[in-house]
Amino acid sequence: MTNYKKNFGQNFLINPTIASRIVKESGASRGETVLEIGAGRGILTQCLIEKEISVIAFEIDRELFEFLKNKFEGTRVEFMFEDFLKFQGKIKADRCVSNIPYNISTPIIKKLFDLEIPSMTLMIQKEYAKRLMAKPKSKDYNSLSVFVQVRGKIDRLFDVDRKSFFPSPNVDSTVIQITRTKEMENKIKDMKKFEEIVKASFSQKRKMIRNNLKDVDMILKKAEISPTQRAEEIPVEKFIELSNLLSDDTF
Repeated sequence: MTNYKKNFGQNFLINPTIASRIVKESGASRGETVLEIGAGRGILTQCLIEKEISVIAFEIDRELFEFLKNKFEGTRVEFMFEDFLKFQGKIKADRCVSNIPYNISTPIIKKLFDLEIPSMTLMIQKEYAKRLMAKPKSKDYNSLSVFVQVRGKIDRLFDVDRKSFFPSPNVDSTVIQITRTKEMENKIKDMKKFEEIVKASFSQKRKMIRNNLKDVDMILKKAEISPTQRAEEIPVEKFIELSNLLSDDTF
């Protein structure tokens, strides 16, 4: 088996039953094009092409290039042997189905949003999944929760045992699905302002919001947010309302 590369965050999925379940629950169907990030040894890739799905697969590990090209020669796979995060082009895909490197999950998800991928079925660290799906007043709710939830609907599909990987990771894993939605995002007047406000609000999450956002008491009142509330208590919709009220002001 190819040597494990810690710097690439590699933990190869080796359980074909899990791979098959991921593809099934992703909703991918015959004739679609699926983006895969981190093809590894191709266990998910194989499940996808068996369903007559076309695959655009990124892989950064040079030691895997020849192995993957030989294994999938003549199939519906287009390999991109480069760093997905550095890729500058456009990708037309119906969905993303991937076991992504856990150490760079956030920039990958952000890039998938930028590429307008409609559906993302991703295997990620279990604790990270909790943060993505967290609701206000829970310990896991943070700026990441808000950034993702404003752009998509998140569903937890199932957990994956550590023994399903080689080498076995030191963390638990969860498969989630993010369905891209524009309903909340379209309500935001200025996305840059929105992200600045959310980031500032959570900069010291145990502090009252009036201490993280200076001189905004009147705006907070208009948004019906108590100045003594903490960021972790404020729902996504209220952050949108606050952002829109501040969008014409200097922040």
